Amino acid sequence: MRRARRQARIVLLISIFLLLFGLLLVRLFSLQLLQGWRLARQAAAQRTDTYVYASGRGQILDRHGLSLHAFLQEVRRGEAADHTSSDLAPVYLQNLALVEEVRYSSASLAAHVTGYIRRPVNPLQPSEGISGLERTFNRELWGTPAAVGVIVDAKGRMVPGYGISEWKYEHLRRPYSVVTTIDRKLQAAAEAVGKDAIKKGAFILLDPQNGDILVLASFPRLPVEDLYRGTTGEKLKQMERDQVYLNRALMPYAVGSVFKVIVAAAALEEKLPASRDVFLCDGFYELGDRQISCFAGTSHGKIGLQQALITSCNGYFIDLALGLGKEKVIEMAKRFKLGQATGIPLGGEAAGIIPDAADLLYGGDVANLAIGQGAITATPLQLARVMSILANSGRDVYPRLVSKVIDKNGNTVRNYPVQYGSLVIAPALAQKLREMLVPVVEVGTASPAKSDKYGAAGKSGTAQLAGKDYSRSWFAGMVETGKETWVAVLLLEEHYAGEPTASAVFRRVMEAVLDAR
Repeated sequence: MRRARRQARIVLLISIFLLLFGLLLVRLFSLQLLQGWRLARQAAAQRTDTYVYASGRGQILDRHGLSLHAFLQEVRRGEAADHTSSDLAPVYLQNLALVEEVRYSSASLAAHVTGYIRRPVNPLQPSEGISGLERTFNRELWGTPAAVGVIVDAKGRMVPGYGISEWKYEHLRRPYSVVTTIDRKLQAAAEAVGKDAIKKGAFILLDPQNGDILVLASFPRLPVEDLYRGTTGEKLKQMERDQVYLNRALMPYAVGSVFKVIVAAAALEEKLPASRDVFLCDGFYELGDRQISCFAGTSHGKIGLQQALITSCNGYFIDLALGLGKEKVIEMAKRFKLGQATGIPLGGEAAGIIPDAADLLYGGDVANLAIGQGAITATPLQLARVMSILANSGRDVYPRLVSKVIDKNGNTVRNYPVQYGSLVIAPALAQKLREMLVPVVEVGTASPAKSDKYGAAGKSGTAQLAGKDYSRSWFAGMVETGKETWVAVLLLEEHYAGEPTASAVFRRVMEAVLDAR
């Protein structure tokens, strides 16, 4: 009996062993034959990946050859990175550090100038410019991505000590780089102050001698790093609400009292102020049954053109424009290139509006024109061009944003020379206006722009908006630093009563810019 039980146990154990062994054989068969190809591919992917460390795209550089956005950073061990699977067999190159190009970051400058690219689904494919210079010069910036084969672990992390191998392309395309007129240090200083001081608006700094745009900043900043990498739906909605895509330096706005400079230029050319050396301002101007007030109804008393500029007297300039006639005022505005785009290579630049004389049917229309209200609009860049004409002895110079396109060795492939236009007003008249705008900053309505760090001549402006509790606030002028003469324009798109005006914010920005030189 005992012997029979022992034999039964042995048979049971052998049966269990055979069953387990059979299951193992089935599993091995499945792995080797049925799933072998798939697992082999997975194992290969775990061993070798293709890492795109540079997009192959050319750089957008400042005037000194410094990148406005891209930089290199080392790929640290164990750090996950974007890559695509490949069957590339690596050639082992020991002791090499792998760096990757970071095209956009929160430190990227002049984002509305550079624009951004669409991130390709396949990193080995060239990227495409979506806005800004990335789009305008997409063909020049386009190039072949740079990639290497790297050994990675199962989590996609690069394994140190195994070396890397570089991808070799049969048809390699070398990109060009675009050299702008922007000064990186000055741009950074303006953006650092503007991000807090300018909720919505723009700042432009321009060299009137050659038209070079040294700073072009639009606020709020365009978050190119998020648009490139991708972001949440909620963040995209917030971007839409904030209208971050708008380049406000190129958008049209009512210019307010800055337009009085144009009226003054027309009057001086016609020698009209000689008969209007004394104008009695009662704090308002009566036009039919309408009263147009000066700021806060202030009565300026007996004033001439100089004092009218200092106090920004609405009544004086309305009377001056009516005496000149609408045709003369509009002609001078067009001579100063208002109503036409500057032509810089950025999409979406507005031309602004200068109405035709036939559209100004009533005296009230001319009155609105004289004080920069009503139908007239201009961009911050256009007003910078106006001030540049005054600073440049009456001669027009086209604003320039790009100076050249270069190859990888720095050789010029295409040049964008300085372009001078016609003589808009006589040099003596330009000098007279410059002199008259100095006390506007020293003791007048633009006095918050005054600083011990620079000399300035310019004009402030406030444009009222129907049905809104805020206004447009402007400062447009010329800055003397002792070394340079610059033209600058600052716009606050939404200025509320009690807040610092554009003139006051301009001082903060300009002082920071000068400190950064």
